[in-house]
Amino acid sequence: MDEIPIFIAILSFIVMCIGEILAYYSISLKYRYEFEAISFGFIFGVATLILIPKSFFEGFEIFVVFGMIVVYLIEKYLAYCPLSRKYCIECDNLEEVIKIKFIYPISFFIHTFIDGLIIAVSYISNIGLPLYFAILLHKLPAGFVLMSPLKGVYKNPLYPGVIVSFGTVLGTVIGLITLKNISPKILLAFSGGIFLGAFLMLVPHIYEHKKEKSFLYLLIGYILVMVITLIQ
Repeated sequence: MDEIPIFIAILSFIVMCIGEILAYYSISLKYRYEFEAISFGFIFGVATLILIPKSFFEGFEIFVVFGMIVVYLIEKYLAYCPLSRKYCIECDNLEEVIKIKFIYPISFFIHTFIDGLIIAVSYISNIGLPLYFAILLHKLPAGFVLMSPLKGVYKNPLYPGVIVSFGTVLGTVIGLITLKNISPKILLAFSGGIFLGAFLMLVPHIYEHKKEKSFLYLLIGYILVMVITLIQ
């Protein structure tokens, strides 16, 4: 049965690589911000409608907060954009080349690795479809955003791009091996904190580039989660 999360992880890897190829050949992903906004609304919906409600136990809030702190620390010390709005090639005052070349892909690898862990958690906790969809939804624009700055500092940026994308598969495999003996409720609470923290960190980035319709796209993503939850 472990084939299901592995399949989702490989599919995520492929979708992200497609985004990278589009960026590498300068093919515009015209609606990437809309895509991202919908995925962020979906992430917020998964956190508040599924993960956190299903994790209720005495002290669960500690693990939710811990998940949010992990996201904050990654964003504060490893994020690419100096405005802390994550992987933003269009912001002013870009970090120096050494940070773009090394710190940036490392931070993105951590992001994809955590995606893999979330896929494993969704399988172990029998959440399934909503979390799988939440991960897949943002992989295409994530690949595009990853590759855009790397083109300026690497001769062959697709190589580090593929390595970074593979973090999702690696995270899924390690998650399936190491997380099975941990309480599903703890995993859900921590994952809820990760998703909630990611949403709070990333929403300003979308608002910066899509002020006029950002709320609408976020709402679409949230409503999608509501519909999936009702169907299940």
